[in-house]
Amino acid sequence: MIGCDRASVARGRHLVVEGVTLAVPAGQTLAVIGLTGAGKSSLVAAIAGVVPLHAGDIRVARHSVRREAAAVARLVGYMPDRLPAWPGLEVRGLVDMAAAAGDLAGRRLQAAVDTALETCGLTAHGRTPLDALPAGAAKRVLLARALVHDPPVLLLDDPFGGLDPRERDDLEARIAAARSTGCTVVAALDDGVVPSCFSHLAVMHEGRLVESGPADAATVAVGRRWRVRIVCPGRAADAVRVLADLATDLEPQTADIVACRIDPGAVPISRLVAALASADIPVEAAGFHPPWTAQLLMEDQ
Repeated sequence: MIGCDRASVARGRHLVVEGVTLAVPAGQTLAVIGLTGAGKSSLVAAIAGVVPLHAGDIRVARHSVRREAAAVARLVGYMPDRLPAWPGLEVRGLVDMAAAAGDLAGRRLQAAVDTALETCGLTAHGRTPLDALPAGAAKRVLLARALVHDPPVLLLDDPFGGLDPRERDDLEARIAAARSTGCTVVAALDDGVVPSCFSHLAVMHEGRLVESGPADAATVAVGRRWRVRIVCPGRAADAVRVLADLATDLEPQTADIVACRIDPGAVPISRLVAALASADIPVEAAGFHPPWTAQLLMEDQ
């Protein structure tokens, strides 16, 4: 569905995306992560045709963003990281413009706008000026604008920024639902935390793609040992002894918490929990800490 062929984007004289080659098949949900300035937002904007390419090309359903920009615009729904600074423009007006750009008109346009606003919980905000919206509602307006023409590709820049936990859960559910219907989703994530609604991961560093593949700690950076935290109330010292042959860098951080490292391809977290259960050590929680995707950025870049 999406193919980047040595794509580069320049800001002034500086390349913010350099020679990225990446294939995103139809129905894949891809999270693009990286530290600030890694180029992830610029890559998503380039796929949408919002920023020009300096070199290379990007194709969406075989349409080149260089030569067939109008065709690409009809295929994608682009959600930037913030609302445009258009004083006086109301929510419905912004979504109306996106629907018209998607070749909708008349009753079809009005019906599509109504559906998008309802889907994003914005029916009561149609007449609200954009500059009067709280952060969560502003993100939902941007999502409604991206969804209004029912595109087969969604391109999202920092989609979870400013959302409260309920809004975040709703958006994760929408991305998962889009995946189930064959929609292709590419999202630039600013915090390095990749929700389970994403099937694949791409890591960028200083404009270059440095890693891509399934969003699975056991297959990204094979052989790497990730930090894990286990909560076993009052039994941390005992847990260290039980896990000595399964994990490295074992350390009781408190009487209740054990920190360690594992290669999840060789020793999954479930095996640690099973070993502790066999020794009658209760486990209250166990998982990567910080999330393994955040560890990937913190330690490798």
